[in-house]
Amino acid sequence: MKCRLCGGKAILRRDRGDLSLHGCPLCGFISGLPAEDLAVVDRYAHDYERAAPPAPDARYAEWLAHAEAEVGVGRLLEVGAGRGGFVRNALRRGWATSATEVSLSGLEELRRTEATVFAGDVTEAGYPGAHFDLVVSLEVLEHLPDPMAHLREFLRITRPGGLLLLTTPNFRGLSGRWLGLRWRVVTPEHLGYFSPPTLTGALREAGYQRIQVRSRSLDISTWRSSLRSATPHFDPHASARLRDSVECSGTLRPLKEAVNAVLDITGLGDSLLAWARRGNSAVTRGCIESRR
Repeated sequence: MKCRLCGGKAILRRDRGDLSLHGCPLCGFISGLPAEDLAVVDRYAHDYERAAPPAPDARYAEWLAHAEAEVGVGRLLEVGAGRGGFVRNALRRGWATSATEVSLSGLEELRRTEATVFAGDVTEAGYPGAHFDLVVSLEVLEHLPDPMAHLREFLRITRPGGLLLLTTPNFRGLSGRWLGLRWRVVTPEHLGYFSPPTLTGALREAGYQRIQVRSRSLDISTWRSSLRSATPHFDPHASARLRDSVECSGTLRPLKEAVNAVLDITGLGDSLLAWARRGNSAVTRGCIESRR
């Protein structure tokens, strides 16, 4: 198959039956190919219909504070906003917030917020160019058949000097290396698997500048389950309880920060957190003039 990131010829690496993984010798990206071609709405409906765990509000507040220090409080778009946990945090902080979502069950909850909601893919929304101060994409990029098209659209609709915030699993993190095809993120829903170099390269190819990709966090809940069963089970509520207990502990939180520092240096964290900026090129300066 063709690499979903660069279009090169991807070579079969692993086949699990319900999906196969194909590696690209050119860019290093891993493309997922599900055995069954499920509709987008069908792929997302099951997850959103289950009771959602509490949103990581402290983490969202930290990310929003970082963005505010860089670009102020302005126009924000979250792509694939789910039930709206991040959106609610942004609205409370005064952001003029828009959001997209493809799942009908996710849209029901998202529309209860005060955000301006588009039901569908961001590439179909027709947002004006150079419009948003901050574009956010949390755990979305791995679901996309053409991630580069979305990254370029994110850049187009971000104003010069504006920011992109995104997260995606790190396939070359500790869980990916240890659990392999048993890791919970290896699923037919996920069509692409990033590593720090492939994500950095994709952002650079899309046209972003001042790119910072960090690896962080460990999938402790799945690790625990893997010790008891050959097919690890992920409990999002148990994971959320563990997260919140660590955040509230005066002893465990500094330890977590120290572990994350090591994971960032080694690139072995299970999650990738990326910040990237749209530059002020001659083209984007023209966009600024057109907005005045």
